[in-house]
Formats: sequence, structure tokens, C-alpha cells
Amino acid sequence: MVMLNALFIKPLQQKLFAKEANVRSVKATGHADDNLPDLVNVKTNGAKGDGLTDDTEAIKDAIAVAKANGIATVYFPEGHYMIGGAGTKPGIIKLANGVSLIGDGPAKTHIVLSGGRFNPVSIFYQEWREEPSVDNITIQGIDFDGNLSKQTFEAKYQFCHALSINNGKNIEVKNCKFQSFRGDGLLFGDTFEASLNARMVLNVKVHHCEFVDIYREGTMFCAVNGAAFYNNWVHGNGYLVGGVDIERHSANETVLNVAVHDNTFDFRDGYGPIERGRILKYRRAITIGYFYDGYQNGAADSLSGHHKIYNNTIYQGQIDCFGHLNVTITRNTIINNFENLKGVLHVSTPAINVSDARNTTGLENVVIDSNYIRSSIPGNGIVFYKYKKVTARHNILKGRNLGDVMLINSEGAVNSNITKK
Repeated sequence: MVMLNALFIKPLQQKLFAKEANVRSVKATGHADDNLPDLVNVKTNGAKGDGLTDDTEAIKDAIAVAKANGIATVYFPEGHYMIGGAGTKPGIIKLANGVSLIGDGPAKTHIVLSGGRFNPVSIFYQEWREEPSVDNITIQGIDFDGNLSKQTFEAKYQFCHALSINNGKNIEVKNCKFQSFRGDGLLFGDTFEASLNARMVLNVKVHHCEFVDIYREGTMFCAVNGAAFYNNWVHGNGYLVGGVDIERHSANETVLNVAVHDNTFDFRDGYGPIERGRILKYRRAITIGYFYDGYQNGAADSLSGHHKIYNNTIYQGQIDCFGHLNVTITRNTIINNFENLKGVLHVSTPAINVSDARNTTGLENVVIDSNYIRSSIPGNGIVFYKYKKVTARHNILKGRNLGDVMLINSEGAVNSNITKK
């Protein structure tokens, strides 16, 4: 009954970030009274926040002042900060090690990418050749807007993100909004290194944020060890890959210990991108994958898995796991309605899909336990394909056209599941 009651809980906007009354901005010199918390105010450093003025250079200057003076926070008071700078291929504004970005809440502090761009780049990014590691930062209380409807793109272009960090540790993103990006809201990792773990992101938390109308992924975890994505709301148009993507690209990357829990993925208010024939409300909410070259010699190693997916509520979406091992998918609620659109195919129909696109040995230990699935999409509720030592138990699958648990070239324990028509 607890799981069913969760269906009627409507996502709520989180409380706005409250700035303590005694916090004062640092003057242009970057100095503050010793008795007050240190921060750099972007408006003190020349930003207007009027939605018209290009504030790119003022924000860059504020970050530079903070870094040069060992100040931990750049503060964005209420306003609309227009980012008009062209940037370079990886992005426009460089993040700095140890320098956090704090606003007055996503309803008040807006950072907006200017329109009229072709294949625009990310707003904030790590220039890892200059800043090898971005550590101990918080991103809080800001609305990041990629202004998607005002941009143009090549059909294959997917690289305009709000924030991109390739190497670092102890990163927290909270009470923010990410909207209208051609790439991702947040990207962690994604390195394609020639040597093992040359760059990694460690200990990441993303929570109490909203993601809406993002083309590729709300958040991508790649070359990451230790991450948590929780109490977020993901909805709207887009999500070509998924709401959350836990993805390994190469043999020299590690993607381990990612937890996705207590989120709402609601795809009833938008459609998938038309580029791949996915103009459907039904999309991947959480996807776990190892793509491109796959495991060396076709044998699974210890660098992909140990993920926990639990207590999420999903409307018009699915959970899938491709090529990772030691994964638990528990206590999630998935509600799907069938869309019969002429000429458009579902990418895959199972509500929970665990499979291998190759013939990999050693893929095992995936547990699917105590999930509630109600779906009118024809097919199977839960599918295992080319996996060993799997478990499916205590799941409730409800729907006239919904199948049961299916093992295809797989082995494991399937018991105590309930199927209702």
C-alpha cells in the first residue's frame, strides 16, 4: 500500500535557498571583513543581471577574484544573467577548483544562454588542462537556461550542457533548475582516456533539482565512482538517451557506485526527440549502459556496476541496464500508457530491461525486487537477456497486455511475483 500511495504524491517545488542576513558581498578587491563569510558578488564585479547586458566577462572576473583570493563562493543575487560570450569548443565560462556558485534560488536567480547560436557550447565547464581537478564545490540556488528554442543545431549535435566536469571530487548540486539544453543539464566524466582512470569524478551529489526540456540527458554519470541522484524532478520534452544516464564508454573508464533514488520522472508532459523516431511520451527514465567498444575480450570486468536504483516514481518511462553487473533495482513505481502513433516505434517495451547487446561473459547479479509496474504497453514487464545469476521477486505487474518476467538466454531465480490483468 505504501508504494501505491506514492503515485498520488505530486512533485513539489523545493524551498528557495535562504541566504543568511549577515552575509555581505566582497568588494571589487575581493576582500571582506574577517568577521563575515567570504564571497564574491557578481554584481559588485560588474554583472548587471538585467537580462539584456552580456554578463559573461563579469562572471569570469568574479570567479577569478574568488580563486586568486582563496574565496570559496561566487554569489549571484536575484536577476537574469545573460551569457553572450562565444566561448570555445568545450564551453564559455571556466569553473575553478574550490569555488562554488550560489544563487538566491531558481525562481530568482537565472543564468540564460543568449539566443541566435549555431551548435552552442556549454555554459560552465572544466578546462582540465589549466584546472586539472575541480574539488569541493557546491552549485546551489540557480536556474540554468540553455534557451533551446532560440538556437539552431546540426541534427547530430548533442554538446550544449549547463555544467560539464571531467575530473574532480566532492561536488554537490542542489536546489537548481536545468532547462532547455541541447546536450545535458549536468555532465560528469565522459573522458575517453588512453590510460585507466586518467580522469575521474568522485563523490557527487545531485538533489532537490528540476530538469525540464533537455535534449540528451538530465544528468550523465560517466567516469564516475560514487554518485547520488535523489529527490529530483525530471520532465518535459527531450531525453534522447534518458533522464539519468549511467554510462561507460571505454575500457579505461570506471563507472561504479551510482545511486538513483526517490526521484520523480514524469514524461507525460512532453515528447521524445523526433531525430530517432522517438516522438513518444514513453522514454528511458534511468539508463545504465556500456556502449561503443564493449569489454576487452568480451569478458566483464569489475569497473561497471554496483549501482542502486530504488524508490523512484516513473510515468511514461522505463529503467534499463545494458552490460553492467551487480545492480539492484528495487521498490520503484512505473506507470505507463500505450501510445499508438503511426510510423513511430517504441525503442523497447519492457518497463525494466536488463540485457547485453553483445555476447559478454560474466554479466551477473542483477536483482529486481518489489517494484510496482502498471502498464498498457504490449510486451513484457521485466526482461533479462544474456545475464546470469539474476533475481526477480516480489514484483507486481499489472496490465491487460503486460507480460510477466521473461528470461531469454538468462539464468536465475524468479519467484513470488504477482501478475494481474
